[in-house]
Amino acid sequence: MKKTRLLWVAALLLTTLPLVATRCGKNSDPVPKNTHPVTVANVWAWQNLLVSPPVGNIDDILDFYVQLNVITAQCLPIFLYDFKSDGTITPIQEQICATTGSSPLSFGPQTGDKWSVKGNTITITHPDGSKDDAQLELKDGKLTSGAKSKIMIWKRKIGDQTYTWKFERKV
Repeated sequence: MKKTRLLWVAALLLTTLPLVATRCGKNSDPVPKNTHPVTVANVWAWQNLLVSPPVGNIDDILDFYVQLNVITAQCLPIFLYDFKSDGTITPIQEQICATTGSSPLSFGPQTGDKWSVKGNTITITHPDGSKDDAQLELKDGKLTSGAKSKIMIWKRKIGDQTYTWKFERKV
């Protein structure tokens, strides 16, 4: 009974995750030069990390990670990222926990990473100088509450698999 209640709470919280990003306030930073016409500079809530073809029967790595933490650590990690106009990224990992124990997911942006956009490509530059490029798409969306949102999607092929990162924020 407790596990069922915990899973329902987790599902409810995951559907309202983009609303959590709004408590950080809107970012008034100007749009960096040479970026996509719709600004990337803002606080974004990471929603999905899809993999195609699936690994085993896992097609959403982020969802699997969140469920694993809910079950094992009784902790709901919430992934927020502040993409600042100076090109830096500040991960804001929050947790709604009964206990601690959640560790950051290494597939997302990390402390020290920098971002830049040229055309429809977002480049994440890591502290060691290595770079990851992904196809960038920004579009309008709607939260479950009916509020307007922006959706940022990155697509990147690694080996035989395509990875799709989905971020969302309230407008």
